[in-house]
Amino acid sequence: MSAETASRQRLTESDSARIVDAAIAHARSMGVPVTVVVVDDGGNLKAMRRMDGAPLVSIQTAQNKAYAAAAIGMPVDDFFEAIRGDAAAVASFASRPGLALIAGGVPLIEKGEVLGGVGVAGAMTGTEDRQIAESGVRRKEATDREIEQAGGR
Repeated sequence: MSAETASRQRLTESDSARIVDAAIAHARSMGVPVTVVVVDDGGNLKAMRRMDGAPLVSIQTAQNKAYAAAAIGMPVDDFFEAIRGDAAAVASFASRPGLALIAGGVPLIEKGEVLGGVGVAGAMTGTEDRQIAESGVRRKEATDREIEQAGGR
């Protein structure tokens, strides 16, 4: 195993569970039933939870948002805003299967490296979806800081 491979950060099962738990708790505090999805850097499903009352369509939408965030490496609605004026780019990305360029998909980035993405769907607005997704990311970042301060990772 090379030193580069050995130092590569990974999104763990426990990271994914903490992200989902934090996002679900935030959604509950808002009174909004959603689906939360976490994918790794390859867009593969790591964790998913659909709250009671979340729309059925929120499952695939959340997964597409998470995949897009991991693939693009930035919040998907920010990416859409960046390409909005380029009709060809919008058409190209909008026609790609599995990409949702609407608010609620945020990447998981650690030390400049994309570890995966979080997607949330089911709230009444994309802004709410994004706030919920970001709460999961903040929980992971806080946990990482705690582990680092304790001498881990």
